[in-house]
Amino acid sequence: MTDAGPTPIAPKRLSAFISHHSSQVDIARRLKGLLAGQGIDGWLAPDDIAAGTAFDQAILDQIARSDAIILLFCAQSDQSRHVKRELMLGEDGHKQILPVRLEDVPAQGLAYWLKDYQWIDWFGGEAQAVDRIVAAMTGAPEPARAVVAPSARHPKYRLSKLALAVAAIAIVAAGAWWAVGQGKNDGDASAEVADSPIEPGVWTSKREVVKILYPEEIAPEYEKQFKALLENDPDPEDCITEKVAAKPDVELFDPGHQSSCTIGSFKMNGGRISGYLNCKIAGDANGNLQVTVRGTYTRTSMEFDNVVTMQTSQGMVRFRSHETQRWLRGPACKA
Repeated sequence: MTDAGPTPIAPKRLSAFISHHSSQVDIARRLKGLLAGQGIDGWLAPDDIAAGTAFDQAILDQIARSDAIILLFCAQSDQSRHVKRELMLGEDGHKQILPVRLEDVPAQGLAYWLKDYQWIDWFGGEAQAVDRIVAAMTGAPEPARAVVAPSARHPKYRLSKLALAVAAIAIVAAGAWWAVGQGKNDGDASAEVADSPIEPGVWTSKREVVKILYPEEIAPEYEKQFKALLENDPDPEDCITEKVAAKPDVELFDPGHQSSCTIGSFKMNGGRISGYLNCKIAGDANGNLQVTVRGTYTRTSMEFDNVVTMQTSQGMVRFRSHETQRWLRGPACKA
């Protein structure tokens, strides 16, 4: 007979309640999967409430059991009474609150609850956002990641040709309309899309890199090269079919569905366009492209002001861009 001692008890896994607006359920599910890979259980109502269970009670019970409340913040969640109630319950239960900003917009409806919290920006790179969430919940330091950063040897950082090439691939992979890209918007009650807002036919586009936000210091000749790669489109014309022009959907921004992106909070109504895009980069397993879009439109024109975060195997680049779309002719064209 041996005395092996008591059986060790496995440590309890941390759990996070993911509070989100229904328009962001795809991002919530992705975050849940990424957290699982880091040993943290994510919970979201659409997927984790058992059939026959009272919805409100399930949320109350889960918030009580969770170690943290992760708020996926966007313009819609800012005005959601359900999200507000979940934050109130989290604070009443002295839970850790981690607001993750999906869009570069200020808090208005939730400003009272969020003014004292440190934001985590999803659009700054999802890998970095997950690192910060895990570090905040576990108390462990954030892991060092390879990012595009100024060289310690040179006062001005010089973007490598490979990084520039990957950046160019990302733009080409997402198509001429990369500013919003391919995604799924079907059935999204939050989407506000006008009927027949633009003319069908052939449109042309022009893109300008307004400012490189990160890295902060780049040698002028490499900044010029970077801008040239992103601004020079060899095929600036695209077809918008009569069907898409009559009721715009994701194909408006990604003819032929050539990208693998998701889009949230898409609105095109009253002369204004807005949305949030998250894409994978073709040819780069670690690549990710995130874009926050704000713009205006008429029947024959569209203009976008974008904040783009591009994470590649070579590092990260973040920049502001301006894109102009103009109607040339129509309506006959091949999609």
